[in-house]
Amino acid sequence: MACPRCQTLPLTSSARGELLLTFAVRELRDKCLGYLEQASLVHRVEEMVVRLPDTCLLDFLERLRVDEPFNALEREGILALLLAPGEGLDFHAFTRAHSLERWFALLAARPLLEILEYQRFVSWFQPIVSIADGAVVGHEALLRGRLPEGGLMFPGEIFSLAAANDLLFQVDRQARAAALHCAAAQGLDGLLFINFLPTAIYDPVHCLRSTVGWARKLGIDPGRIVFEVVETERVGDIEHLKRILDYYRDAGYRVALDDVGSGYASLNLLAQLRPDIIKVDMEIIRDIDRDPARQSIYRALASIAAELDIELLAEGIETEAELDYVRRHGADLAQGYLFGRPGPEVAGS
Repeated sequence: MACPRCQTLPLTSSARGELLLTFAVRELRDKCLGYLEQASLVHRVEEMVVRLPDTCLLDFLERLRVDEPFNALEREGILALLLAPGEGLDFHAFTRAHSLERWFALLAARPLLEILEYQRFVSWFQPIVSIADGAVVGHEALLRGRLPEGGLMFPGEIFSLAAANDLLFQVDRQARAAALHCAAAQGLDGLLFINFLPTAIYDPVHCLRSTVGWARKLGIDPGRIVFEVVETERVGDIEHLKRILDYYRDAGYRVALDDVGSGYASLNLLAQLRPDIIKVDMEIIRDIDRDPARQSIYRALASIAAELDIELLAEGIETEAELDYVRRHGADLAQGYLFGRPGPEVAGS
């Protein structure tokens, strides 16, 4: 059964059906009727409901954007709901109704919606090396979105648009799928670090079943996969996160915390969650060979990790001096531009 939060999209280029418009006040309905008649758009009226048969919602919104018949306040007073052919008007349908202003915000996120609709996410990979001998022991999968014109959408824009338009569930699910499929396509060996947002998973058994299924189908040993919690500073429900990590561990995967040391919250998570790996925030690693304050924080984290039998990964290493310092002070793994930048293809794969 499809999950409405992560496997469906609120706006797609192919979605069409009967569009229902309702209005906060009669005057707004009358203004809308005047616009529809002037624009020669077929419609019928039932009191405070206007119905437009066989309408593509995306095309209708684009037309409103160009014609500008309503201001922002008026758009807030008009609700729009698209019913699929043959669909009845029930409670579930009502949950998809939004103000025109909200639909306009989604229209602004159209590049991301198209990436999601046509599953155009890919993963680039950055090497992770062993401190002991410098050998590449794995890769982190880093999300990219392929735009229709050939360019790329990077994580900053992806997650900013997703957060603003309630699309984090869809993005997180497709990102996990892209990481697994791209890694399998390249035949990558070793560890595979896959980022995930705990706030985009409301029920691990239901939401992560597909991830476990993809890994099994692709023949990827669960012991190779490290699911990495990102945005640790924003985790508010630690018990929920524990349930997610327990689900992963029960399936044979390992877990990591990202950006550890960037604030109190991540240290609190470290104490309560006991991850398999911690990634020390790159702001602590930057110039660590010359900065006593950063060294103090790093050594404290290294001591905690050693005491709890947690592997420590130093992230963001760019110089030999930074590498030498973390090598002498407890790091097990390292990642950064010194070893390789993220790329669509992995050398030797």
